Amino acid sequence: MGERQIWLDGFGSKAGRRSMCSVFLGGWRGSGGSRQIFRPRFGDSGVRKDLPWRIFYQSRDGFVIDDSGRARLQCRRKPEHIFVDHWWPYCSAIVLATASLFAISGLGCRSSVGIEDPAATFEHIRSDFLHGSLDVAQAEAEEARERFASRDANWSMKFRLLEGEILTYQGRRTDVLHLLDDKTVSYPDTGDAAIQRDLLCGLAHAGLGQSQQSDQELRQARVLCDLSNSHLDGEVFNAEARIQLNRNNLTAASDLYRKSLQAARGHADAFLEASDLLNLGYVALQMEHYDEAVALLQEATKFARSVQARQVTEAAMGDMGDAFYRLGDYEKALSNFQAAEKEAREIGTTSAQVVWLWEAGSSYYKLGDLKEAKTCYERALKSATAINATDQISDIETQLALLYFQEGQFDSAKIQSDEAVRAANLSGDKGAEIDAKFVQALLAIHQPNGQDAERMLMEVYESAEGAPYVRWQIEDGLAKYFTVRQNQKQAEIWYRRSIQTFEDKRNEVTDEELKLPFFANGNDLYRDYASFLIASHREDEALKLLDLGRARTLAEGLGTRKNSPTLREVMNPQAIARKLNAVILFYSLGSEKSYLWAITATHTSLFLLPKEQEIESHVQTYQKAILRSSDALREANVDGRYLYDTIVAPAASMIPDGAKVFIIPDGGLNGLNFETLLKPGVGKLHYWIEDVTLTNANSIRLLSKVDSVSSSNEADNLLLIGNPVSSGTEYESLRNAPAEVDEIKRHFTVDRETVLTQAEAVPSAYGTVRPDRFEYIHFVAHGTASRLSPLDSAVVLSASTAHPEEYKLYAREIVHHPLHARLVTISSCYGSGLRAYAGEELVGLSWAFLRAGAHNVIGALWEVNDASTPQLMDRLYGGLESGSKPDEALRTAKLAMMRSDGVTRKPMYWAAFQLYAGS
Repeated sequence: MGERQIWLDGFGSKAGRRSMCSVFLGGWRGSGGSRQIFRPRFGDSGVRKDLPWRIFYQSRDGFVIDDSGRARLQCRRKPEHIFVDHWWPYCSAIVLATASLFAISGLGCRSSVGIEDPAATFEHIRSDFLHGSLDVAQAEAEEARERFASRDANWSMKFRLLEGEILTYQGRRTDVLHLLDDKTVSYPDTGDAAIQRDLLCGLAHAGLGQSQQSDQELRQARVLCDLSNSHLDGEVFNAEARIQLNRNNLTAASDLYRKSLQAARGHADAFLEASDLLNLGYVALQMEHYDEAVALLQEATKFARSVQARQVTEAAMGDMGDAFYRLGDYEKALSNFQAAEKEAREIGTTSAQVVWLWEAGSSYYKLGDLKEAKTCYERALKSATAINATDQISDIETQLALLYFQEGQFDSAKIQSDEAVRAANLSGDKGAEIDAKFVQALLAIHQPNGQDAERMLMEVYESAEGAPYVRWQIEDGLAKYFTVRQNQKQAEIWYRRSIQTFEDKRNEVTDEELKLPFFANGNDLYRDYASFLIASHREDEALKLLDLGRARTLAEGLGTRKNSPTLREVMNPQAIARKLNAVILFYSLGSEKSYLWAITATHTSLFLLPKEQEIESHVQTYQKAILRSSDALREANVDGRYLYDTIVAPAASMIPDGAKVFIIPDGGLNGLNFETLLKPGVGKLHYWIEDVTLTNANSIRLLSKVDSVSSSNEADNLLLIGNPVSSGTEYESLRNAPAEVDEIKRHFTVDRETVLTQAEAVPSAYGTVRPDRFEYIHFVAHGTASRLSPLDSAVVLSASTAHPEEYKLYAREIVHHPLHARLVTISSCYGSGLRAYAGEELVGLSWAFLRAGAHNVIGALWEVNDASTPQLMDRLYGGLESGSKPDEALRTAKLAMMRSDGVTRKPMYWAAFQLYAGS
């Protein structure tokens, strides 16, 4: 098989390298290899192709019927959304229209005691229908139809059409046609009732595979609608869109849904508008336009909530979870799936509840919480079994098999995958069968001969044409297969292909906020390839590869990287260390083993570290001790000593006392201040800050852009914003903020400072004063950090008189104001952020200022003390005033506090602030 040109075009094997043992059986991701591979997401089962005209309907016996089938692997996307009770917005549009007609035609009828009011009966049945009581509503509609047959033919027809809608929703297509093609009944030829009949019959015929008849009926509905200028034009467009979507004509479906949306807005039909937005969001998902999908689904959620359309809300939140999952933001995905599951549970839609449980399990899985993932899968399987949803059963069985595979329980995984294949055969679901066989292929790799594994993987791979999310997983699996077979050449080809496939898809995401989490999709691909390179004694290439995956969004935003990086670019880590006169420590944490590269001006060394979980456990315990205000040094804290001994000491011989050290952390190390690590010394234990000057960085490539930034005579030295007017009890006034403002001001001349405090310190002022003019920018205020949405982190300032609700300067706004500042200091809590994205590291206010162009940013890892912070900042600016660089000035200020006899000697007070290097 020939190798296509890919982005790693300069990255080849060196002659004479001997084959190594398998990294598949004990690499970064444990016995199962990469987690990325463990969720087949083939094509599309067609479940949420349309809200008004659902492709999945609930049958009389509780089975789910799929008109589109799942045989086309290239379209199957992921564990799908069974959506049996969510057709109501469309139905409500038609039923409301029909009810209006009924009410109009019945205005002359006088209701009296003992005489049934057909309009009230109709509304009662409609309510049962829209609340999901399908069997009850269908029986009531049938009874009312028969009861009024001899009393009022018009009302009998209306109940007949209502019954047809309910039967459509139940998936009883043959019954729909029998009901609406009864030769003993006279049907209307024109008007909305005729349009509704044509739509229902057209969709029933489509569901039965009778496309010619379906097309004819939908064309007739279109003609009648155009002739009468009916307000059902939106529903006609919607039905036509559903047919195109069922045929996988995504562009045509999108165009028709947009026409339906336009009609809905023209008729002020919020129900249909919410439905169309949901369906457009689903189409965008199918087209893998995830930023567009998120925007549409957010709008759908807003409209659905405004009209209390809970089922649309549920669907939109679930689909949004799907979009975030595809973007690699598993925390946001989980939050949305849990919210959707809660809605489904309260509404009573079991099939939808099964799907959201399943999806939540997959999110937990990607977040590494296999226990919670298993719990969700088992709950979903129990519910799916109760409603005999065989296609869902097969998919969940496959997920459980993957989970067991990840844990190295290969016998249990085989039993589960065999069950999944049987369930898929029972349901006739070819896509689910292929998913299960994918797991079987992975298991086959571990068999003594493993000869069937390549064939099985290649069969799935060929079927996944046009599904990049699937192909990069299979490509990674094939690379592992060839590694196990010690075919280094083929293994490298497939590793490189998997990364190329991922990079091609990443380049399609244009929204910066959505791009931030996306690298999580490819993180394991990079790790797996790096593990292969290390096993092949190509450690320097592994370092370059992993560094290419770091700080991508930040680099692209700064303009230092426009396209996918390549290893042909000259990136000499030792030359960068030499230029900076520093040591660089680059960390990569993995589930089975972790790595540290130590880089000096003359040498690069690789050190093996313990697995991620072990390291992060000590980090968390040490952080808790620090935040309890413990005196780590006097107590000789065991975790502080362990962390130094484990993650620094291996490279200690390369780090002389007095050295500048740049830390490029990974995973849980982002929340650790390395200065607090306890280093054994001659005669006494001490904090590592006493020996070195530390700065955090995002990547070696970005460090290569760091230059010595000197003061400019043309620059306004200081922009100081803070001591705002309190915005309420949630953010009380900072008692020591005025003192901090005064102490900082005295380090600058009056003509070289711009100070905005109290009522002047409003968010809009930041952009108005042109922050790009300033060499130093300092904030003295409360800060907020959002873990779920890091760019919603904010500096809390004063509210303006005109807009009292606007008192936060958000990270998402900060990135849009270019900076050239030598130093930005965020003197507030959690300025560093709470969320570390794979490849991007901590994202919050500090990241936002770096993204805007700041050369250095000081931010806090935890809550900062209002009393001690002004002392630290005064010493910091005193050092800067005397000519020290930011890293030196901050270290000196911290050492002064640390060496005091008071409470500020504890790391909780002096170690909160960290320095982050930009470019």
